[in-house]
Amino acid sequence: MLKYVVRRTMCAGIVLFGATLLTYAMMMLAPGDAALEVAIARYGGRTLVDRDTIHWIRKKEGLDDPLHLQYLHWLQHVVRLDLGNSLVDEEPVLDLIRTRLPRTAQLAGAAVVLSLLFSIPVGLLAGMRQGSWLDSLGCALSVVGISMPNYWLGLLLILVFSVQLHWLPGFGRGDWRHMVLPVLTLATALTAYTARVLRSAVIEALQSEHLLALRARGVDSRLTLGRHVLRSCLIPVGTIVALEFGMVLEGAVITETIFAWPGIGDLLVTAVGNRDYPLIQGLVLLSATTFVVLNLLVDIGYCLLDPRVSLS
Repeated sequence: MLKYVVRRTMCAGIVLFGATLLTYAMMMLAPGDAALEVAIARYGGRTLVDRDTIHWIRKKEGLDDPLHLQYLHWLQHVVRLDLGNSLVDEEPVLDLIRTRLPRTAQLAGAAVVLSLLFSIPVGLLAGMRQGSWLDSLGCALSVVGISMPNYWLGLLLILVFSVQLHWLPGFGRGDWRHMVLPVLTLATALTAYTARVLRSAVIEALQSEHLLALRARGVDSRLTLGRHVLRSCLIPVGTIVALEFGMVLEGAVITETIFAWPGIGDLLVTAVGNRDYPLIQGLVLLSATTFVVLNLLVDIGYCLLDPRVSLS
């Protein structure tokens, strides 16, 4: 297993390099003057910025250097475990990420837990009662949940629960009530998708030959459900849950913008609008690293849950 982890770590380095290089190239090729956008964001408006200020920022931050030199300069910071300073806030990128990340992780963790609380019983019942009205209802709700875009669902929840009923706050971060609507928005699609995957896994497990043999021997159905069916379903569900956590971090870009939640997603939207290259690169590196690490943990979990799976 050690050789496998080392090999995957080397591949992860290539993936991270490609992701950051592609992102940097796309930002540099974007139209507009990055120095102008940084100056406007730093000093508060176009009327407060003159040509000398723009020229000074361009020289000071190295924005007039060729693309490869700017990227190599950023890589030097990464090697030193230092992502540089934000072009707008002039604060260390690591400090900005460290401040916002717990807020996004709070939403992501709550959304994943909420989705599991609903998707596991729905998926199990739908899979065990294939073809029944429970199965049809669960499939219909799953399709609806997957089909609804986050931005539409979030605005709908704000309209109903904040504007019409005045039950919950629609914007900002405060007590637990501020988390309800963004967590529901994130958890809806996760619940639907996890329930669909679990239903398919249960149906496949119930039709497997070894389970039919256990039934023929008269083994108690509750024992087979807990020891065999659920265990065989842990692999696909565990994969989905691990990847969903990374997807929630990405999906938080839209959700946090809608609900004005000051997390990683909101920080990324602001950084892109301000052409804050070091901050964007730091957030892209964080996202890519999260997915790579989660994929590695899922692969190792395969081997632990199913002895038939080997890490080769």
